[in-house]
Amino acid sequence: MERNDGIHTFSLKTRSSYSEIQNIRVQNACIHGKRDRFSLNQNFCIADYKDKGVEILLHQSLVHPSWVTLIVNPSSLLADEYQPTELFCPTEQTMKQLKTRLRAILDEVGLDTRLKAFRLARYDQTRDRYYDHASEVALWLGIFQKSWLMPRYAAVPFPEDSEANGKWKGANQHAWTIANKSCAFSVYDKAYELKKRHKVKIKAHILRLELRLSRKRIRKLCHETDWDKQLLELHEKQDAQLDKFLHRLHLPENMQLVTREQALEIIDASRFREKTKKKMRRIVKKANGCESLAAVQKKTRIKKSEFITMLEKFETLGICPIPIVG
Repeated sequence: MERNDGIHTFSLKTRSSYSEIQNIRVQNACIHGKRDRFSLNQNFCIADYKDKGVEILLHQSLVHPSWVTLIVNPSSLLADEYQPTELFCPTEQTMKQLKTRLRAILDEVGLDTRLKAFRLARYDQTRDRYYDHASEVALWLGIFQKSWLMPRYAAVPFPEDSEANGKWKGANQHAWTIANKSCAFSVYDKAYELKKRHKVKIKAHILRLELRLSRKRIRKLCHETDWDKQLLELHEKQDAQLDKFLHRLHLPENMQLVTREQALEIIDASRFREKTKKKMRRIVKKANGCESLAAVQKKTRIKKSEFITMLEKFETLGICPIPIVG
């Protein structure tokens, strides 16, 4: 398995005024989004530059502050064309190029706000895993869907009647997302997502892991205050952050998928106490018939604290507690 780490998307946000957004709307073709009953709050999107890596969202309000949000795909912005699988690894030089291209687009749109006035509102830490076959992507996706759900996180499925689900039929079978108040973590089949949502076909079999950090989380992680320096700082910490998150899911990067028989053999050959081995065997034997590790914990009647300790034992052995069908 090959792996590629970098930034897929980030977003910048700044306060604006009703009149400034009105001027931008006059100069550009805008897609009208959601609005309230009396049109006191309206949302618009400038999508003309989306293929070049920038989508501009305008929130115009008569009763609240107005906002401009830039959703930036840095790889596409630097290439001046859509790059579906490239990830951005920032350096001082590439950040200068990025800001120059971003400034040029804002000038075309008629947005005079200085780039320095924007704040980093979202940052997507991304890791792509490349596999030889699509079945391996589906296998690992199923493992993540059954993983141990951390405290304060909740699964976020696509609603059956959502617009996104209509565009991406079967989304819940090809993606898994959990979230709390400050970040979200998604695992999805990148080839399937590109085919269904963007009508782009690729030959590579990619499982994308994406940790999306909100403004609140970014401020806690960063010492820097300028968005360009925050990107550099967050990128330096990215490997450690993603590895830490996978450890909390009890699915570290080096974990191997094994069959039930192989798992039992590895457990028997380990140096753990017989009492520990017995609990680990129970987990392996029950895991295939359960929809999640939480269900396994209930079915095995092992206390939650002990169950987490057992999951850590599986990590020590380097094998997944959820066996695959041999």
